[in-house]
Amino acid sequence: MPIPESIKSKRPTQFGAVEIRLIKGYFYVYLVSSKWDSSKGRPQKVTGKSIGKITEADGFIPNANGMRIMQAKAAASAVPAKVQTDSDKGADKGTDTEKAEDSAPVVKNYGAYETLRRLSPEIDTLLKKHFPDSFREIRTIALLRLVDGISSVKMIQPMFLDSYMSDLCSDLPVSEGPVRRFIAKLGTMQDTIDSLMREQVIPGSTLLFDGTSIFIRSDDSLSMKGYNPDHSLNPQARILYVFEKDSHRPVFYRVLQGSIVDKAAFLETVRAAGCQDCIIIADKGFYSKKNVSALMLAGMKYILPLQDNTTNVPKEFYANNDDSKWDGVFTYKKRPVWYWKHSIGDKGDFIYTYRDDIRKAEMVGGFVESAEKDCGEEEHKTTDVLKETRMGYFSFCSNLDVGAKEIYLDYKERWDIEECFDYLKNSVATSPSHAHTDEYFRGWAFVNHISLLYYYGLLNALRLAGLDEKYSAGDIIKLTKNIYLVDTGDGKGPILSKIRYKTKSVLTKLGVDLLRKN
Repeated sequence: MPIPESIKSKRPTQFGAVEIRLIKGYFYVYLVSSKWDSSKGRPQKVTGKSIGKITEADGFIPNANGMRIMQAKAAASAVPAKVQTDSDKGADKGTDTEKAEDSAPVVKNYGAYETLRRLSPEIDTLLKKHFPDSFREIRTIALLRLVDGISSVKMIQPMFLDSYMSDLCSDLPVSEGPVRRFIAKLGTMQDTIDSLMREQVIPGSTLLFDGTSIFIRSDDSLSMKGYNPDHSLNPQARILYVFEKDSHRPVFYRVLQGSIVDKAAFLETVRAAGCQDCIIIADKGFYSKKNVSALMLAGMKYILPLQDNTTNVPKEFYANNDDSKWDGVFTYKKRPVWYWKHSIGDKGDFIYTYRDDIRKAEMVGGFVESAEKDCGEEEHKTTDVLKETRMGYFSFCSNLDVGAKEIYLDYKERWDIEECFDYLKNSVATSPSHAHTDEYFRGWAFVNHISLLYYYGLLNALRLAGLDEKYSAGDIIKLTKNIYLVDTGDGKGPILSKIRYKTKSVLTKLGVDLLRKN
């Protein structure tokens, strides 16, 4: 059986030449080298020891031999090579080798973990307050999930032992069984979790709401077929998230069964988060007359986008091609945006309608291109395109009586949370490690939330330092993962590995000095 491309793509590159072998249904990775075979007059392949295995879910998983090699490579880059003197040259090589093995340095991943902790010290305070007996476990698993992208509890122990978190919390039980039991127990503490999150919701702030689907196995907890923007019918759960607009910080979430739409859970989430005098900005799908009435009754302000087929904008408005129908025009990133504002009902609601001509041109081009693929290269009648009168239009319902540009810019703040949702869906929450009970799934959701808090602490630090255009949060994690603590066994304690100039410069701008003890 040939090795699947999905397995080949996860081949480790840090070991040099390797070979993947399929043995009893598992894909194992072996070191390979070559030596000259004089009898055959050509090089002969030599297969070395196994260094681990590869799975589609977890990628490359190093075994003990692989871990030793990785540590040795890290130590070699961390500790300057000893300059050989004349007296060294006559020393017995075998004895030197034995001494090196006896005093092999212990190398621990340090930089990424410590950088994240220093940029968000308030997370420790928050966890200690609400989870005084288990804050270290929560913090450790959340950081391992974030730094190492762990998607399976099986990988927590080896990654923990390879990190300085094992020095910080050496007494934690991190094998698979205890971790599973801890996460399940954490999922039973929803009231405490909610209390921690409500503390982050500031009265009078502007909150952004959005939901995402997490595709999981059909026998997992909360797994149901349901609505999602991609129209996939795969089993899923949903998470409805709340972000604070100015800091872009995730402050609250709700785990939902896959069959529950965001609109139905919207008001319950608003109440559970303890929102007071807040401005609520949500995505399409959250608008309904029931939601609007409840928000107004609770004294909330809101900006809710309307569906493209909304009846709150007259059909005649779309059909009218005269630009004099608009109240005015402003620019956004050098793009002209036309706007029209009108009131509806008697409760102080307004409809804000916009047209982005560049967006309209892109949509018309896409429509025609798609039609050409379906119907051939023949030209399309003008009437076919004109039927799509709403291309480039979008509207909001709001009880804020302000300028149209202000509403538009407030909603565009949602774009800044897309990076979080990319991370949430692609790195952390996409694999809830097969949560077969509600409690286990909810426990993972909370660990993910703490990971997001660390992630956003880094992202906001990049913004404040003016580095967000050049580096992503993921870039900084990759750069700092190559900073190690090395204990050479000389009794003087661990030393910090050499930090590349580029990395050190970035850390300095972020206000992080890893040479200074925290």
